[in-house]
Amino acid sequence: MADIQGEIRFLPVAVADAIRPEDVQGAQSGAYIAQLLEAAGIEVQDHDVVAISSKVAAFLDGGLVRLDNVLPTRKARILGRMFGRDPRKIQLVLEQGPIFLVVPMKKIIRIPALQKMMERRTGNPKTMIKGYEVNNAYTFIVKKHAVYLDEAGIDHTNSPDDYVCLLPEDPCRLAAEIREGIREHSGTEVAIILTDTVTSVGRLGSQDMAIGYSGIDPITRETFNPDLFGVPRAGGIDIIVDSIAGMAGLVMGQTIEKTPIVVVRGVAYQPERADELRGMAAVSWPAGIERKFAMFTILATIWLWIGNLVALQPHTKKSRIP
Repeated sequence: MADIQGEIRFLPVAVADAIRPEDVQGAQSGAYIAQLLEAAGIEVQDHDVVAISSKVAAFLDGGLVRLDNVLPTRKARILGRMFGRDPRKIQLVLEQGPIFLVVPMKKIIRIPALQKMMERRTGNPKTMIKGYEVNNAYTFIVKKHAVYLDEAGIDHTNSPDDYVCLLPEDPCRLAAEIREGIREHSGTEVAIILTDTVTSVGRLGSQDMAIGYSGIDPITRETFNPDLFGVPRAGGIDIIVDSIAGMAGLVMGQTIEKTPIVVVRGVAYQPERADELRGMAAVSWPAGIERKFAMFTILATIWLWIGNLVALQPHTKKSRIP
């Protein structure tokens, strides 16, 4: 990948009112995005990256589902009773993929140290606690689009009453359609990234990540290239689409900002490779590798513990040559 040249600009595409499903009904995805860009007074240029929120992408992909139309299966009903959840919502989660983990937020939020930290991060501590204890008591984690997603990425907020919003089934296909539509509308060659908000593992917060892309190589390919001293180094496989999505998400905001699109200008990215794994498979671990990874990691960690026991030195001492 070429070095980034010059400054990188993030151009927000704000809308006057929240986009509703009826606004995009029957619209061609690329043409609709192009119209939003024009309405915001932004002329896209060749090599721009257009980052689009998953909510707008879902509307364009017909992902809005009315809960009254969902018929929960026996499994969903049983899980609904076990976890005190709406079985219709559980049914939708199950349809997105197998549940990897269940996080008992109503228990975790009551851990004193965590509760204190969370209360400092909200203007409504009582509402927050009630929300985790009632509405978000248990969070189901599903791996989809190469990301571990809360509730499989199903969005219950900023949607009409009694509706939920599902992520696009094939975000990379939708991104390609939007890219082609913008090309036909404006004659420009851009890259598209569809973003969604994901909970950070090991950190208290969230960040936008890419769930789909088109027209951009999602990664750099410099692992074990020589470093500044000529030594081959590990690393160098940077997930470019996630870096762009994270910065675009900062501009978009998370609640009432009404900025569903951000044009990113100045990133020196490479085009997609024709012979590469397609879609999010290009950044996802191969199927089945998680179990082997976990097994080898556990064995190596046990070996470390054995070494610690043999050393009889619970605390590491600093050792330097004068």
